[in-house]
Amino acid sequence: MASESDRTRDRARKRGRNSSGEATRIKLITVAEAMFADRGIAAVSLNEIRLAAGQSNAAVVNYHFGSKEELIRAILEDRLDRIDAERGRILDEACSEDRPVDLRCLLEALVRPQVSSIKRGERHVELVAQLLFGGYGEVGGPAWILADASLTGHGQRLNQLLWQQLSHLPEAISTMRLRFVYTSCLNALADHQRHQATAADAPPTAIFAADLIDSLTAIIRAPASAETIEALPS
Repeated sequence: MASESDRTRDRARKRGRNSSGEATRIKLITVAEAMFADRGIAAVSLNEIRLAAGQSNAAVVNYHFGSKEELIRAILEDRLDRIDAERGRILDEACSEDRPVDLRCLLEALVRPQVSSIKRGERHVELVAQLLFGGYGEVGGPAWILADASLTGHGQRLNQLLWQQLSHLPEAISTMRLRFVYTSCLNALADHQRHQATAADAPPTAIFAADLIDSLTAIIRAPASAETIEALPS
């Protein structure tokens, strides 16, 4: 049964999406995402977001989202829809022919949707990294869903295909290796986006993304060392 907080969130979402204020809602999401990424979640107030979005109604953020936590959730959910859809298209292309699935194509499905978000000027990659590595995101929540591909529809398919690529490793190592791939991918892209915004010598995103896929490929293909195998519980 849905809790009262869940029902409150549902009402807030329906209010925002079914009213003529949809453009205002999207503006608030875009402005809040950039402010949170630039300054940190704790340092930004809802009133500052309202003013930066050019809204005179003092209650506009609460009207559309209910709270800062629900505003963050709305940002993540808005980005997730496009990311998972693009991931599905890439996987369909990678698995369309009757031949073994190429590991690099699978990692394209992990990396490219996040890269597309960066190219659109969205800041959610930085925001999600801040949520996870700053201790804000509860396990299984929206931030983790964006960081861990296995928690989305097309991501579950990707997760299964990547898991098959780890068959040369013991199960415990495979589990750690795959989680490391997901979190490393997110953190690397967030760092690249910050680097681009602050340094003239930042590499082009296309080069960075290609090398990131190379690096993740090496992580998955690397064997477990004798030291790692020895450290496993017997």
